[in-house]
Amino acid sequence: MLLLLFVVMLLPVSSAQAEGKKGLLVYASVYGSTIETAYWIKAIIGHENLLDVKSLDQVITIDPYDYVIIGSLTRNEGPVKGIYEFIDANRAKLATKEVAYYLTCGDSDETMVLKIPGKDAHLIGGRNYLMEPIKKYPEIKPVAIGGFGGRQVMPTLGMKDEIQIWLVGKLAKEGAAWEGLDIWESLVVGRVEAFANEVRTKILGIGPRENIEELRGYWTSLQPASLKDPSKVKFKPKPAFEHHSTEKIYFARSRARADLVLGDTLLKQWAKDNGVDLKEQVKNSFNIYYHATKSYGGDPITTHIVIATFPDEPGNLQIAFRCWDKPDVRKGVEADITKAEELLWADGRKID
Repeated sequence: MLLLLFVVMLLPVSSAQAEGKKGLLVYASVYGSTIETAYWIKAIIGHENLLDVKSLDQVITIDPYDYVIIGSLTRNEGPVKGIYEFIDANRAKLATKEVAYYLTCGDSDETMVLKIPGKDAHLIGGRNYLMEPIKKYPEIKPVAIGGFGGRQVMPTLGMKDEIQIWLVGKLAKEGAAWEGLDIWESLVVGRVEAFANEVRTKILGIGPRENIEELRGYWTSLQPASLKDPSKVKFKPKPAFEHHSTEKIYFARSRARADLVLGDTLLKQWAKDNGVDLKEQVKNSFNIYYHATKSYGGDPITTHIVIATFPDEPGNLQIAFRCWDKPDVRKGVEADITKAEELLWADGRKID
């Protein structure tokens, strides 16, 4: 009788487990940020939900899983080679499952444009680095994507990474936030949490996690940003509003209460009213990148404009303008950017 009761008590548990979706989070990590975020995501999704967390070399099959989360560090503006090899090896099966991508990277600002001598200027940062694998594997349609930023411990970087960080610092005409730091953090915690909650909602159908801030200990570290200067901080959020005018660049960043549709409409209106040739270069679900060209004094000048939305700031639009021409020829550009900002900020939309 006792044995029969024991078996009956087990049946509801087994049934509930059979009905739940089984997930795999597979990651590639070098310095540890991607591992930390992997277990943080698992905690947000919930230990009561079946989610295996494995490094690439621990996975021999994805057959048992209903959904797969693929996480990577960033190399050469995209996931590492091992991630591509994993997707190639499981391509057909992944196309039949629910998939989510995320990566840790140097910066999660998706309005950033990098201009390298001899190459076309292009979008960098955050989810921009996931566009290449999404295009490469069109049959795999991710349910969620995330670009979080990360943690870089400067004294432990390998030589290639050291050189790359140095080079980006030289090319980052708006400044390099990591200069003078032993530890630099660019990760935005709200983006990790938004990504994990998107998995909970869209894949598991269980809604966002409450009291999510209690799990930030998976990332928080007490280590100082600089051993030489204790006053320095590891992470400093980018201001919502800033303007820089230097010999190298005129840069303007702001935020407005708007979405991509309204931002696009207002920029097209500004271009029409001010004789600007506005051409869309890239359009994603989270940002739009434009070239805005106009002749000033007979010489055409191109301004690089990006508008973006972020999952941790619902209802807000980030706007960035960049002009790399010299100060003596870009005065007209600066005046036109001011007009664009005034239009985007009108009717109480500006966020200080």
